Amino acid sequence: MDKARRKEIANQYTHTHRAMGVYRIVHTDSGKSMVGSSLNLEGVWNKHKFMLDIDKHTNKELAADWKQYGEEAFRFEILEQLKPEEEYVTDVAELAKYRKRLPELEQKWMDQLAPYGENGYHQLKQDSESLK
Repeated sequence: MDKARRKEIANQYTHTHRAMGVYRIVHTDSGKSMVGSSLNLEGVWNKHKFMLDIDKHTNKELAADWKQYGEEAFRFEILEQLKPEEEYVTDVAELAKYRKRLPELEQKWMDQLAPYGENGYHQLKQDSESLK
């Protein structure tokens, strides 16, 4: 393959939308889950697996279960995907509009699934009013 064609393919890959949206990691035996969102769903799953494998994941409870039960005991699910308006991303500003939508979608799934306590790996945030 010549240099120009290789450069064209690399540029096309760089500007193609990745699957983006809301996901969860589920412990299949207990049903406990962790919900998150990303502009790159495939990449975020690889990142989680890597961090769990090297015992450096920020969620210590998830990491402990991963260490005890192994990767086979977990599955990665895409809960909701954002549909790109165009086939290619032409600049960072375009990605920003998708990035702004992710927290709202993630919160919708957090509310629906309530992955706290026995149901999940998230800590329930305390209301600042209840702390007074």
